[in-house]
Amino acid sequence: MICHSLLETIQFGEILGSHLRAGDVIALRGHLGIGKTQLVHGIAKTYLNADVHVCSPSFTIINQYEANGRSIHHLDLYRLSTLEELESTGYWDIIEDPNALILIEWLEQVDRADPIDFVTIDIRFTDETGDLSASPREFMLLGQGELYERLKPLF
Repeated sequence: MICHSLLETIQFGEILGSHLRAGDVIALRGHLGIGKTQLVHGIAKTYLNADVHVCSPSFTIINQYEANGRSIHHLDLYRLSTLEELESTGYWDIIEDPNALILIEWLEQVDRADPIDFVTIDIRFTDETGDLSASPREFMLLGQGELYERLKPLF
């Protein structure tokens, strides 16, 4: 899947949001500024059926969005590097919440932090124009299992 703007990234997130369920765990991988949080914005809009304010949890580590009886835990592990730092956030309880959708940015920052069952959406620039907002992005789904099979047709 290729998106040519941040608006298309949000729209793709809206499509993804309609295919997600409570208990799903998705890692979002890509460079700074590539659109991970914009993708979360689109997912949240459809999944929660509400226009919620989504912002990067870079400094808070975890943001929670709730509407219409549904919730999303949005994590950003960019500023963490050890399991001890991760554990102090309540991470393990959060990612095992069967009543919430879990979206994790920068999961690769902390060794041994992988959830038991998750998929990764890898986002890459298809070219380097210098203008991050205008550079096309390619979205690739990585993983296996039921969630992977459910989302694979979208990619």
